[in-house]
Amino acid sequence: MARGRVRDDDATQRILDAAYELTREHGPGTVRIDDIAGAAGVGKQTIYRWWPSRHALVADVILEDADRILRPITTSDDVAADVCAWAVALATALTTARGNAMLRILTTAGMEHPDTAARLHSGFSLPLHATVRNRLSAGGFDPAAAQDASDAIVGGIVYAILSEGRSFTPHRAESITRMVIAGICAR
Repeated sequence: MARGRVRDDDATQRILDAAYELTREHGPGTVRIDDIAGAAGVGKQTIYRWWPSRHALVADVILEDADRILRPITTSDDVAADVCAWAVALATALTTARGNAMLRILTTAGMEHPDTAARLHSGFSLPLHATVRNRLSAGGFDPAAAQDASDAIVGGIVYAILSEGRSFTPHRAESITRMVIAGICAR
């Protein structure tokens, strides 16, 4: 967040509440700072004093809601099936209109501002990778292989969705996951 005046907690909360409601109502890709400022009863300069861009503000709002995407992997006797089911659910969430807009805004915000990138990494990227890595490790895979596989699975799905948008099919998430797991089994 930008340096300057100390935040007014009440105004900050009104801004976050307004951004959340407008994001939920219209989607994260269409929310404008003017609309947020009007709904929060503040000037847009107040918002820009505390958030360097619309993307950074919306990213903060999205991270508050990240638990809808950051779900644990259901555990059964079949590690591959567990991770595949999780990957399909992730792809399904990120290819909805809202999920895809969210992913694009998070990516843009992370590229624009190092502070936002650090918050996104710790609040979104690390938990996604840890979920897969921990399930693979619990399933008996070597920790280094589990780490590599989690990078390949999460990265392969997220990158493909960023490249292809909503046309990415959840079936492909399963295919990517099975291919990666088969690769670490073949080591």
